[in-house]
Amino acid sequence: MTPTLETPRLRLRPLASSDEADLIALDSDPEVMRYVGSPAGVRSPAETAERARLRIREEQRGDYAPLGFWRIEGRDDRTFYGVGALIRMPDGEDGPDGVERDAEVAYRLARSAWGRGIATEAAAALVAHALGPLALPRVVAVTYPENKASQRVLDKLGFERRGIREYKGVQATYHVLTSSAWAARPPGGSIH
Repeated sequence: MTPTLETPRLRLRPLASSDEADLIALDSDPEVMRYVGSPAGVRSPAETAERARLRIREEQRGDYAPLGFWRIEGRDDRTFYGVGALIRMPDGEDGPDGVERDAEVAYRLARSAWGRGIATEAAAALVAHALGPLALPRVVAVTYPENKASQRVLDKLGFERRGIREYKGVQATYHVLTSSAWAARPPGGSIH
């Protein structure tokens, strides 16, 4: 089962049926979806609703265990900020041992959460979970090359840029963070 993660300002909890409307609204915003998907952009209302329901069902069934999808919300007021995930990279992206695929850190936030450090705080919680309790050797992230804001988040967390790769049919920047680099970072900071 996917655990609830907490930070000073945020609660990341497993997706639930009650999250459907928030997920649909998030994925219906063209600005939010500008760098999400292959190709990027908003899908039809029916496809957006089905995708939200599917993610919730998959999370409830434990399809991604021990990884998963989390609702990102305010710790005190439960305001919806977005969604975060730890998911296996698609087939063909084997990990360093050539067997188990790397875990990808992913997130998208409602515009009301932009520019407030919420992406960095939420992504750090996901990374800490992956490299701590799950004891993964590394995590990866991908972004569209134009998504400079997300790249800054990854830089702050200590991810190393590894160039451009094809990801789900599009060109994406590829970022890697090892457990040793995460452990070596200064308290409360990045390693760069």
